[in-house]
Amino acid sequence: MSTPYKELLDIFGDPWFESLEPASQEVLLTQGRPFRVRSGEFVVRKGDPANGFFGVVSGALAASSVLEDGRQMIFGLLEPGDWCGEASSLDGLPRTHDIHAVRNAEVLHIAPPLFEQLMLNVRFARAIAVLQTARTRTMFSFFEDAALRSTRARVVRRLLRLARGDAPALPRSRRVIPITQETLAMMLGLTRQTLSLELKALAATGALSLSYGRIVIESEQTLNSLSEA
Repeated sequence: MSTPYKELLDIFGDPWFESLEPASQEVLLTQGRPFRVRSGEFVVRKGDPANGFFGVVSGALAASSVLEDGRQMIFGLLEPGDWCGEASSLDGLPRTHDIHAVRNAEVLHIAPPLFEQLMLNVRFARAIAVLQTARTRTMFSFFEDAALRSTRARVVRRLLRLARGDAPALPRSRRVIPITQETLAMMLGLTRQTLSLELKALAATGALSLSYGRIVIESEQTLNSLSEA
């Protein structure tokens, strides 16, 4: 059973979605095909042909890739209200990474013909450009952090980003981050042991607290002061 339209409006009611014309919003939410994926199942695989644009209704997805040594690298988390798949939808080239569910999820699928129809609307096309630009800025910030920041600063900066939403074009704000340490370690390219030590050190400063499956930001000010090391 798919999620009712009024609930979808609340789920996707972030500033990016609200920048669309009401008619485009309605097309996305009423003509998108809902489907469910279980934790661990794939929405798309790296190398798959371009097959549309996706919106996350519930649960969580991860954009990831598997390295030659078998380790998995997570590039970003996609949570309710987030959209993905615009790059292949724009250029028609194969998928550059996997997208799989890290929690049971409901997803809206916008088929290529429908996406192309929406792109004829200038306001929608501009919104897609904003979304893609946000991805590019995020990737550059990750490259900078990996090259120039200490491990602790990288952890802090990723937590601050997760608190504002890892994938939306326009930031949100929250204190509680629903993420496991295993997932966060794969996002940072760290071992679970190294990440655990860093999180415990941050918790000792009072900047955050840890519990099963989530991290709570207790002092954003303290985290910001540690983000440039």
